[in-house]
Amino acid sequence: MEKIKRIEDILILPETIGEAGIENGVSLSPEAMAEVFKAQDLSVDRPFSVHYVAQREGESGTVHVSVDVKGRLQAQCARCLEPVEHPVDLHIETDYLPAEPDMGGNLEGERVSSEIGFYRKSIHLGEFIVSELVLTLPLRFICSDECKGICPGCGANLNREGCRCARPVDPRLQKLKDLKEKIRRK
Repeated sequence: MEKIKRIEDILILPETIGEAGIENGVSLSPEAMAEVFKAQDLSVDRPFSVHYVAQREGESGTVHVSVDVKGRLQAQCARCLEPVEHPVDLHIETDYLPAEPDMGGNLEGERVSSEIGFYRKSIHLGEFIVSELVLTLPLRFICSDECKGICPGCGANLNREGCRCARPVDPRLQKLKDLKEKIRRK
């Protein structure tokens, strides 16, 4: 498995795709993936694996690419701030068409859907993988559906301990509380 230092370095040269297609496996270092996720406050401690297959379809120059991405991300639970490990197991497929001469320099930006992209001399598969991977991430990472979170008053993790906040007494029950205190003192 080939090791790559930056995900943007995953390129396919369409003229090298033979009749049988191209199949390749790539290992991305934790540092390379951490760079991708740094804006989301996610960390990566193990390599990600990327496996892709590219095949030419007909004489039109269309290239069909199938990609599998596997790895693990570390985040914080949005409710209790405990560490959460999020598995990534992504399968994506797309077709690349030859770019029209009037298209801009950023062909990934010209993409109108996840199903169709464009290329000139090379297919920048890494950019597509990054965009699809980021889109599949949850908006908030939660350690479990039953997570109770943190008390906003005392900061206790309610999954592990009870709230330490002093609860205000209902003014309607104040007389009973005073009576209870009086009885305890005797």
